[in-house]
Amino acid sequence: MEKLAVILLLAFAFGAGAASFPYTKLYHLRIDCGVNDDGNGALINTINNDSWFRDGGLFTDSGKAEKLPSGATAAVPEFLATLRTFPGGENQDPICYPLPLATTHSFLFRGGFYYANYDGKSQPPVFDLQLAGKTLAAVDPSGGAPTFVEVVYWPRNDNITVCLVGRKDGGRPFISSLEATALDGMSYNQTPMYRKMTQGTAYRLVSRLNFGGDNQVVEPWSMWANSCEETQNRYWVPQRMDYYSQLTFERSTACTGRIYENVPPDSVITTAVTPAPTAPSQSIYVPVEFPSTDNTTATTAMTVYVVLYFYQGLNSAEVREPMRIMDIYIDGWLMGSVGLEEHDAGEVVTLYPVTVSGGTMNLTISPGEKTALPPLLNGMEVFLAMEMGHEVFSYGFRVSCWIVGRIVLQVLLIIGVLFY
Repeated sequence: MEKLAVILLLAFAFGAGAASFPYTKLYHLRIDCGVNDDGNGALINTINNDSWFRDGGLFTDSGKAEKLPSGATAAVPEFLATLRTFPGGENQDPICYPLPLATTHSFLFRGGFYYANYDGKSQPPVFDLQLAGKTLAAVDPSGGAPTFVEVVYWPRNDNITVCLVGRKDGGRPFISSLEATALDGMSYNQTPMYRKMTQGTAYRLVSRLNFGGDNQVVEPWSMWANSCEETQNRYWVPQRMDYYSQLTFERSTACTGRIYENVPPDSVITTAVTPAPTAPSQSIYVPVEFPSTDNTTATTAMTVYVVLYFYQGLNSAEVREPMRIMDIYIDGWLMGSVGLEEHDAGEVVTLYPVTVSGGTMNLTISPGEKTALPPLLNGMEVFLAMEMGHEVFSYGFRVSCWIVGRIVLQVLLIIGVLFY
C-alpha cells in the first residue's frame, strides 16, 4: 500500500508540474472547436478512431462555444457539430491558434467552417484566414454547405499560428475544426510526397479529384483499418465527366497506390476516365476554376502546382497492345508527354511551376504519337502557390506540457496498479 501511495504521489507530482516541461512537437493535431468546453480534459471522444482535442483553455482563452441546431448536423462529420465564435470587425486583433508542430515535415493544414445559421440570424460572416501571418483565403460560408480551406506548408518555426481576422461589417469570425497532418507518406521507392514543393511557400488546395469513381468522396482512412486507402488525411472528390467512359482496374499488388509518388489511395488510382468511342473528341478536357480574392483580376498571373495520376491494369488476354501515349497541355501549351507502355503501368506527373491567369486553368490530355489506346486520367491535384515571407508565430503554448503530464500520470498509475 505504501508503494502505491508513493507512485500515486509521483504521478500527481508529474502531472502538476507538467507546465515546467518543454513542449512536445506534434506531427498530427486535430482540434474540434467549441466542443466539451468545460475544462475537464484536453482529449475528447475519438472520431473515426482518431483523437481530437478541444480548443477552449488549450489553444484559446477567448471566444464563445456554440452548438449547431440538431437538424443541421445529421449529414456532416461530428467535428462540424460545434464551433467557436469571436468578436468581429476590422479593428479587432487577430484570433490565433498556436500549433506546436515539428519542423521536419511539411504539413497539411485544414480549417473547417460550418455556419448552418447557428445564431438564427441568417447572416453568415466573411473574414480572412491567416497562416503564420500570411492571409491564405477569405472565408465565405454563405453557400450553406461546410467550407474548408486546405494548404500544404513546411513550417520554418516550431510554433506556428493559424489566425482568424475580422473584416469591416463582416460579422463574427468562427471556426469549426482545425487539423494539421504531417505528410510522411513514402512510396515504395522512397519518393517523398510533393517533392517539388519548397519550404517558405504555402500551397493552397484548389482541386483534388478522383476520376472514374462511383460518386463517393474518398475519405481519410480510420487508423489502421485499410492502409491501401487514404493515409494522409486527404479528401478526393469524384468528378462527373460527360462524354467519357469509366474504367476500373484490378489491383496489381496489395496496395497499388503505394507504388507511386504521393501514395494515392487504391480507390483513386484504380479508376479512371477515357473518351467514349462516340465522343466529339478523343482528348480529355478538365477546366479548373481558381478562387477569387480581393487582389485577383482577370489578368493576374498565378503560380500553380499540378499533379496528375495515370494508371492502367490491363488484361493481356483482352488487350494485345497496351501502349498508351498522352500529351499534356495547359491553356494550349504543351507541358510534356507521358507513356504507359506495359499492361500494368502507372505514372505520376508533377508540373511546377506553372503560370496561369484569367481565373481558369484548362487541362487537356490528348492522344500522343504512336499511341495504341486513347488517353486516360485517374486523379488530379491542383494547388495555388503563395510565397509566405517572414513567419509570424507566438509563444506561450500550453497544450503539449499538459499532454506530457497526462501521459506520465497514466503510465505511472498503470505501473502502480500492476506492482501493487
